[in-house]
Formats: sequence, structure tokens, C-alpha cells
Amino acid sequence: MKSIFIASGLFAAVLMSFAPSASAGTFGDSMEERAAAVRSQTEGLNNYHAYLARELAMIAGAENSQHDGADRVFMKMAEQEAAKAGGK
Repeated sequence: MKSIFIASGLFAAVLMSFAPSASAGTFGDSMEERAAAVRSQTEGLNNYHAYLARELAMIAGAENSQHDGADRVFMKMAEQEAAKAGGK
């Protein structure tokens, strides 16, 4: 019985690790739309976080055709950095 609770707890932890963050784009937004949002949010900013956000969004776009999920990881990081950058 104890192993069932442990397994269900691990399963819940795995599911939560894939949950979208508050800064993530809305469900159904394409990578292009999310990248455009990052560029718009960091427009005119020249700080480290803005630069990193734009670079990560560019990498996400390049990874988009690989179908391995890396694009979503890079875009999530880009959106987090854009939020740190300030701006719009």
C-alpha cells in the first residue's frame, strides 16, 4: 500500500514539472506567436535578461521542427527571462 502512495506522489511530481508557468503563453499559441510576444516585451531593452530572452526565443524557433520538446523548454526559459527584463 505504501508503494502505491509513493508511486502516485512521484507521478504527481512529474505532472507538475510539466505544468506551464504563469509567464508561459496561452494554450494554443504557436512558437512564432510566443517569440513575437517575447520580442515585443523586450523591445528597446538592452539589459542581460532582454538579450538572453531574445536569443532563447530564436533558439526555440530553430528547435521547433525537431519534435523533441526542446523548443518548449527554450521558449519557457525565454518567457521567464523576458519577465525578468522588465519592459512591457
